[in-house]
Amino acid sequence: MPRPPLGAYGVVVSSAAASVRRSAAAALLTVVAWLALAPATGANGQRRARPPALTVMTRNIYVGADVARPVLLSRTRADFERNNTHLWRTVRKTDFRARAGLLAREIRRTRPDVIGLQEVAVWRRGPMGVTDGPATPARQVVYDFLKVLQRRLRRNGLRYRVAAALRNSDVEGPTTLGYDVRLRDRDVILVRRSRRLRIGRPRARHFKARISVAVAGIPISVVRGWTSVDLRVAGRRLRFVDTHLDPTLEAVRNAQVQELLGPAGPTRTRRPLILAGDVNATPSGGTPPNAYRILRRAGFLDTWVQRNGRRPGRSCCMRREDITDPPPAPFSHRIDYILTRPRFRVLRTLIVGRNPRNRTRTGLWPSDHGGHVARLRFRRR
Repeated sequence: MPRPPLGAYGVVVSSAAASVRRSAAAALLTVVAWLALAPATGANGQRRARPPALTVMTRNIYVGADVARPVLLSRTRADFERNNTHLWRTVRKTDFRARAGLLAREIRRTRPDVIGLQEVAVWRRGPMGVTDGPATPARQVVYDFLKVLQRRLRRNGLRYRVAAALRNSDVEGPTTLGYDVRLRDRDVILVRRSRRLRIGRPRARHFKARISVAVAGIPISVVRGWTSVDLRVAGRRLRFVDTHLDPTLEAVRNAQVQELLGPAGPTRTRRPLILAGDVNATPSGGTPPNAYRILRRAGFLDTWVQRNGRRPGRSCCMRREDITDPPPAPFSHRIDYILTRPRFRVLRTLIVGRNPRNRTRTGLWPSDHGGHVARLRFRRR
């Protein structure tokens, strides 16, 4: 058999070497990619699982009318009755039974693990012919926002339990319709039923700082406060706090923030904290330091800013009291927040309540506010 030329051997050897090099490079890339995707390992060689994550929502669901109107615009009993009548008719028009379906759709779409609700009203009316205000408490429930919302959530296949609740203002006044109407305001924390979520100790307290006035001889005290619950998320502990600060007087609002941060407040804990709610202060508004800045100076981080930087995140408010504003949602500022201490990793954020397709046939939006949703991951230990 004739001997092949050296050149032929040279080509054969060179091709084989290139093939080996390509195979080695491919194998090296595979190892690098696997190492990048594999969980981190500790000193003992065990894999380190990623820290758990949870989704939280803050949602002011709107009592249904401008409750400040009868207080601010009434000088006589006749004024008070007319303004209360307007308020009650607006509450009926902003029909919460219809709006609850819109809120349930938002919750079904975003699947929050924990929800901080504000303005969870109970509206009652008194017997015909009795218009003596709180002297004869009205007892006939017309709307119980919490029961209505929970019923709509169940219809959507969603299971949430009440983890904490606080009864705030309880105000009753006469109307020109021949009976009294009564409002009980509440803050509520809902937690999704899940094996990975364990509910611990709930707490709630009213702020000492509040507004108290008398209108046409009827005393009115605007009571607000905070609720909190300790949770375990896949074994990691945290405290979730829900609050709604005063919208009228900055001095009162700032005093309420100081109570949140004070010795009897819910923020005195070594656990990771999530503070959600309607703070009624914008990041740049008011007289420094406003309520938002006080919280930031206390070490709270704004999840919206962490994820979105300078984007404004507007979520408030409708211009029309009956929340039938034409699209787009006329939100002009941000007073609703999800704040954390220490830092969580913010995986995503979302504003709900501004989708024009999620309105009733009569044009009602879910609320006069939008809501904020954040997906958060614990830090590694």
